[in-house]
Amino acid sequence: MYEVFEVSLLSGETIKGCYWAAKDAKANLVMQTGMNEHASRYEEMASFLNKNGVNVYIMDAFGQGLNAESVERQEIWPKHGFFKNVDALAIQVYTVRKESGLPTVIMGHSMGSFMVQSYLERHPGTADKVVLFGTNGPTCKYGFAKLLASLRVNEKNWNEPDKFLQSQTTGGFPKAVKNRKTDLDWLSYNEKNVEDYIADPYCGHDNTKGFFYGFFEGLASLYQKKNLAKISKDENIRIMAGEDDPVGNMGKGPRKLHKMYQKLGVKNVSIIMYPNMRHEIHNENDKEIVFKDLLDFILA
Repeated sequence: MYEVFEVSLLSGETIKGCYWAAKDAKANLVMQTGMNEHASRYEEMASFLNKNGVNVYIMDAFGQGLNAESVERQEIWPKHGFFKNVDALAIQVYTVRKESGLPTVIMGHSMGSFMVQSYLERHPGTADKVVLFGTNGPTCKYGFAKLLASLRVNEKNWNEPDKFLQSQTTGGFPKAVKNRKTDLDWLSYNEKNVEDYIADPYCGHDNTKGFFYGFFEGLASLYQKKNLAKISKDENIRIMAGEDDPVGNMGKGPRKLHKMYQKLGVKNVSIIMYPNMRHEIHNENDKEIVFKDLLDFILA
């Protein structure tokens, strides 16, 4: 069972997450969740890591899980929510690293992986290792997406769902799965995982106009030369993704990201691509393989 931790930002806002403590800890993992989900979904992965000496801190994004006002009012973000989320991760990494004196790894899944990519630019060299799950690489589309979102949002409709942008972001993913039973089969081959996601009232909620503007504001900043130049060459980065993940353009995106970090001169960047796995590799039928690879990287 998890405990709740809370991070206070200089803006006065707070952001919460779930903490699973290891008995004889050797390392810490600080993680950011993906879009339209929540931290308590990672109970099984956290339990495995705990048994092997890793403290696990998983942060819910603004408007998700512990940070949602209610089932009805999810995905509500403050202005510049993406960057505030990134900075909350930095505060948590600093806090647990200082208090425990243990090596501390930062990790992000899906949306969280983009936040961790931003973390590398905003807070370089502050985590011992970096893990990117279910991620994607550079594209020219993010600037246009930010512009489009800016034209659809204002002060009055900031917290209103945007079904159009929802369809333009995740709406195409179901098409990547032939003979699908549901439109969420792209999450995993594991049918029970998909069923649980659909049944969970804190998963799959429509994103708000304010969310989309903040999310694309963050994405549009990721691959600018001036920001990429801030990444430390001494980072130790591990990319882990499914070959059949539409979020990563069926394996092309993570490989493109891997090459980008290599070209930037990052000394230690590696990648593992998993065949017969989709987006949530940590919830797939063979997830134990992923857990073991993650543990080995954390403790290496």
